[in-house]
Amino acid sequence: MNLITEFARPSDKDLNRFSALLGDRLTKDEPIGPYTTYRVGGAASLFMRAMSVEDLHAVSRALSKVAIPVLMLGRGSNMLVSDSGFRGLAIALGPFAEQISLPSVDQSPILVAGAMSSLPVLARQSVSAGLRGFEWAVGVPGSIGGAVRMNAGGHGSDMIASLLSVRLFHLEKGIEANVSAANLGLRFRGSDLTDEHVVISATLRLAWGDKSEGESRLSEIVKWRREHQPGGQNAGSVFVNPVSGASSAGALIDALGLRDYRIGSAVVSAKHANFIQADEDGRAADVVELMTFVRQRVFEAHGIDLRSEIRLVGFASSVAQDAGAQLNIENQRGSQLEAAFGSSNNTDLSIPMPSFSEQLSDEVLAELKDAFEGDATPTANLRVVRPKEEIDPDEDEDKDEDDASIAEPSEPTNSSLTLKTNNGRIVIIDEDLRLPIDSDHPIDDQTSSVNVAPTSDPSNVVSNSRFELRRREMARNLALNRRRVLVSIGSVLGVVAFVLIILASPIIGVRKIEIEGARYMSADLLVAVEKSLNGKSILTVDTNAAEKRLEGDPWVESVRIRSFFPTRLVIEIVERRPVAFYIGVDNRSRVVDSQGRVLAVETGQPTQYLQITGVGPNLAPGANAGAVYKAAAQLAGSLPDELVERVLNVGVGGPNQLVMTLRSGTLINFGPPKDLQNKLISLLVLLRRQDAKQIIAIDLTDPRTPTVKSK
Repeated sequence: MNLITEFARPSDKDLNRFSALLGDRLTKDEPIGPYTTYRVGGAASLFMRAMSVEDLHAVSRALSKVAIPVLMLGRGSNMLVSDSGFRGLAIALGPFAEQISLPSVDQSPILVAGAMSSLPVLARQSVSAGLRGFEWAVGVPGSIGGAVRMNAGGHGSDMIASLLSVRLFHLEKGIEANVSAANLGLRFRGSDLTDEHVVISATLRLAWGDKSEGESRLSEIVKWRREHQPGGQNAGSVFVNPVSGASSAGALIDALGLRDYRIGSAVVSAKHANFIQADEDGRAADVVELMTFVRQRVFEAHGIDLRSEIRLVGFASSVAQDAGAQLNIENQRGSQLEAAFGSSNNTDLSIPMPSFSEQLSDEVLAELKDAFEGDATPTANLRVVRPKEEIDPDEDEDKDEDDASIAEPSEPTNSSLTLKTNNGRIVIIDEDLRLPIDSDHPIDDQTSSVNVAPTSDPSNVVSNSRFELRRREMARNLALNRRRVLVSIGSVLGVVAFVLIILASPIIGVRKIEIEGARYMSADLLVAVEKSLNGKSILTVDTNAAEKRLEGDPWVESVRIRSFFPTRLVIEIVERRPVAFYIGVDNRSRVVDSQGRVLAVETGQPTQYLQITGVGPNLAPGANAGAVYKAAAQLAGSLPDELVERVLNVGVGGPNQLVMTLRSGTLINFGPPKDLQNKLISLLVLLRRQDAKQIIAIDLTDPRTPTVKSK
């Protein structure tokens, strides 16, 4: 468990370089205390809300060039940020990581939840879908990502009980992988995950069960939590319970009478002694000081060294350790978690590495030394003979034995030849090394000599002026041709360089951007994309990347960016059309299009759209509602003009039932969401023939034989 987060402080130069690499994706000096449940603490030097996995790839690429500390922010229910803040990059995942995919009753009880999904919301949705086994999470105010990282749990269960696998992004390696829960190093309130492992989603295996029993269990947990745990600004239990068999941390603190004990803006909760509350606009330093005081008192009284559950960010290690936090232990590179992302070793295994099985002998070393430092030509293959006329008759006869052996070899060899030319030069030929040439001649085996024609000796060649002139002319032509080739190559390179300069020149840079069709989509995203395009060369600007980025907005159906030379871009946006809304479990409205895609999450009820009655899933923008809600949205979007003004709402009457209510009070049952077009036609025919005010209900389960109940 990473409880102390103490990073090397990056320089301003590194932070600025990193900021330049990611551009408008980042904001500077963003307060991150509000991202935690303590609501206290300072700002992060750099902050990014990752709107997609591509944003994480961008961070990974930037980190490979400039290494700075990174802090992942979840829902902050187990984190305390120092008042001085965090000097590095803090990342919060966007709506794409809030999606929840629930199984239908005819499927395996496996669900997938985004890393930012709220644990209480997921617990309620799973029970609402008929699933059991995740009720414990309704009392844990955190996210799925944080729960995986610290193996959160409570009320007799934890993440290990249901976690199958986790989708992770490795910031250092830039790799996305699906990792089995068995490889995460999960343990009591901890795992092998660090800030370089970004949880994107988690896959859970639950069990089908009785829905009413699940709801009853949820109520019990919520009631117990309200009775025994305080609300307000806190991060849950501060200290881990001691070893099994000992009293709980809360009981140890309570026995010392420390409830309501206050230091500055921090106070031990009167409701639960293992909770420390922070006042509004309080200081993180007060919370840490109170943690240190409580821990010291427990140790003095009971000899028990309490360990903190809370992750301390931006504090000096000595301060954090005094407060009970544990030093962060770096994961081993050979762990199962790291193995899931492959080896980071860049050694090219295609190149064999040399290895020696034994020490080289002195003889071998001597031969190598002679080969690389002395004369590499073996003298045994050479025969040296000097012409007799050059031998001095008075030469000293007392030569040493070595000289005599060289001057007069005892036995001639065919591999050695001596040539005496007209100018008296001595030529030594080693047949083992000599390459064949045009001047080779037959050797007289008996005399070991060669018959050399006079012209074979370069010293006997007579120069011819005509040949010399022709040779010079050919040399001049060759030089001229070379100059022409060099000039041609230089011209081509010059043209290419000129074109590149023009392409990068601000003369044809984008200076005017027109936007068409944008009404509902994020204005911030649109401004960010405009900034990324502005000033780029009209000929090289990457419009495809900009289009994909804009299409990441839930409201956007398609985007086309057209270039108009020399400086104008037109961004044509086709948005999805909102047709209805429904209320989620969290009492917030989800605006959907005719395909059931969630376009926005709003507080209150957007009355400009038709309402889909019933309590639906808590989906994030961009997610798709279940089959029955999709059918209800399609029904709302396909109403003919004759019916639009007469319909009060459409609704979900059961797991596979659609209903509609007219403003006259008439209830219409569409039955299963099938054959909706024929059912609408039958409804129109009935309403044209009869007064809706006199009709109580219409059953269109079978559109061929509709049933009408009149007053």
